Amino acid sequence: MLPPLPKGRGIRIDILMKETKSNWACVADTLMQEVPDISLGPKTSECFYKTPEQLLDLLSYYKFAAKLIGKDKRILDLSCGEGLGTFLVGKECGFSKGVDSDQEAITQAQSNFKEPFVAFQTIDSLSEEKWDATICLDSDKALESLPNMADILLPEGLTIIGSPNTADQTHKELEGEVKKYFECVFTFSTSDELINAGYSPFAQYIIVLGCKKKS
Repeated sequence: MLPPLPKGRGIRIDILMKETKSNWACVADTLMQEVPDISLGPKTSECFYKTPEQLLDLLSYYKFAAKLIGKDKRILDLSCGEGLGTFLVGKECGFSKGVDSDQEAITQAQSNFKEPFVAFQTIDSLSEEKWDATICLDSDKALESLPNMADILLPEGLTIIGSPNTADQTHKELEGEVKKYFECVFTFSTSDELINAGYSPFAQYIIVLGCKKKS
């Protein structure tokens, strides 16, 4: 118990803390009413439980892509999975549509994210509309999608693909494929969640940006 303060010398700290805590509890309750519940689907749950660093790395790649793309853009995210990265990019850039061949993953994404800046659908129903940017960061088939990713871009659009840096698919091969469709190509290296323009052969993961689409 704190001793009483002399008259005119201040206020009791314990009383101030109780009042402050009560006020912040009301603020927290109000804010949380605006936050919807989100359920991780089976694939994201497995990744988070077994290799959480992999999920965090992937989200950092999406954040990096969003910074490259900029504001007020429309983005198509191929192989979006359960849509965590698609949501991040849409909220940061303006609008993002995630597409995937996995109907279960799309259903999970549609259940979690209903905001107007994001949408999801199966890749089978993809239309021919044009986009400011196309991205594919969570797939070992990014190169297979590259021709279509370039084809549905606006003339000033850009494409961003990512892939593990392995003996089967090196950074030089990724660069070479992207150069077939774009005049300007930039390569970034990653080690865990850190992204830089360093020495690509030592990178764990490669992100390649293509812009100024060839006619």
